[in-house]
This record gives sequence, C-alpha cells and structure tokens, in this order.
Amino acid sequence: MPVHPYIDPDKLSPEVLPQESLLLIIVAPFVSCFGILGAFVFSSGLPSLFLLAMSQENPALALLRVYRAGYMISCVLATAAPFVYGALVLWLFRVWGRKMDPKTVLLSLPAFIVLAGLLLIVVTVGGWGVMLWRAELPQLCVQYSAEIRQLEAGELEHMTLLLDEGSSPKPMPGAPSDDLTLHCRGALGRDTGYEWITLHIPDALEFTPVPDSFVTPGQTYGWNWENQQKYEVYYTSEFHLVETITPVS
Repeated sequence: MPVHPYIDPDKLSPEVLPQESLLLIIVAPFVSCFGILGAFVFSSGLPSLFLLAMSQENPALALLRVYRAGYMISCVLATAAPFVYGALVLWLFRVWGRKMDPKTVLLSLPAFIVLAGLLLIVVTVGGWGVMLWRAELPQLCVQYSAEIRQLEAGELEHMTLLLDEGSSPKPMPGAPSDDLTLHCRGALGRDTGYEWITLHIPDALEFTPVPDSFVTPGQTYGWNWENQQKYEVYYTSEFHLVETITPVS
C-alpha cells in the first residue's frame, strides 16, 4: 500500500491564500466598484450645485441648462464606467501588488479575476442599463437641447389662459423625485379650445396667482373667461416650462 505524506492544513493555508491577498482579491475590486457607483450618485446632484452658480435672470433657461449639463456628464460617466472601473481596479492591483511577495500576487490572481469580473457586470448594468436605458438620459439631453434653443430664439408658445386653483411641486423631467424645482398647475383658455394643459412654473419665478380668481367648477367656460383672472403665458412646447406668466389687466 502506498504511503502518502501528511499535509498539515494549518501550514498549507497561508501559502495557498495568504491573508494579505485579501487586499487584492476583495478590497481592490470593491473600492473600484463603489467608487464608480458613488460617482453615479454624485452626478445626480450636480444640477443642484450648478444652479447655485447660475444667473436666475431667466429661471426656465437656467434650469434647462444646468440639468442638461448634469445629464450629459451622467451620460459620459455611464458610457465610460466599465472602462474606468477596469483601469482603476487594475491600477490598484498593480500598486498594492508591488508591496507584496510575487508569490502572493500570483496566488491571488484567479480569485481577483473572478470577483473583478462579477463587479464589472454590476458596473456595466448600473451604467448602461439604469443610467442610459431606464433613465433615458440621451433622449432627455436631446429634449433639453431643443427647449434651450426655443428659449434662446424666443420662439415660445404664447397664450392667454385661466388657471386652476390647485398646484403641486414637481421635479424637472428625469430629476430625482425629491429635487422639487417646479410647481405644476392646470390652465385652459380660448387658445387651447378650453382643454386643460399643465404648466410647469419654476419656483425661482416666485409666481403668486391672484387670490380667489381661478376657474370655477360648475360655471361655463364663457362665464369663467369673462369673470376670472386671465394670464399671459410664454412657455416651451415640449415640457410646458414657463418663462413668464403675468396677469392680464
């Protein structure tokens, strides 16, 4: 009967997978992954930071510009995320690996490749799947650009409208639900065929409607038109974002 030499697991374990190898196998991929995902979160708050530095002479134009800039940065980040993650994780592996024994680095390589590959899928799904596909950021950038061109050219929708009494806070299209920079309010008039439309009024306009002079339910459209306060409104075609709204004498 052949005799096999006894191998002590306690002596073998440190050689097969030294403790310091965890720095390469686990820490490097996770630090890179959380760094990229953290950049996604930070980029969603960029419009609010940009607003602090923007002129508020034209609140509608300022909102469109800062949110378009934020979304474009998010698009670039989401597109480049897998490549930035790959470069970062390889750089960390190389920098930390130089401080370790070459045998430790070699033993860590297979597990490192597996974990780094799995997290690469997370980063790719988060960047390309969520940011680009689900949030439709490229399409929003196109729509924002069209609205900006309309405002800069002064080719806005111009109507005289009655207002609904109710209003509610709302974020810009594509913005987080708690980033409330608008108030939406129903409006109608002869120019709309007395069909309701929704206006999105920037909070920075500080618009306050005339009290107790809204569309009265139960009265005819003609009665409301003759007896309630009318407003001259300039707004964009796509988002119905109000540039100016003033009472008509």
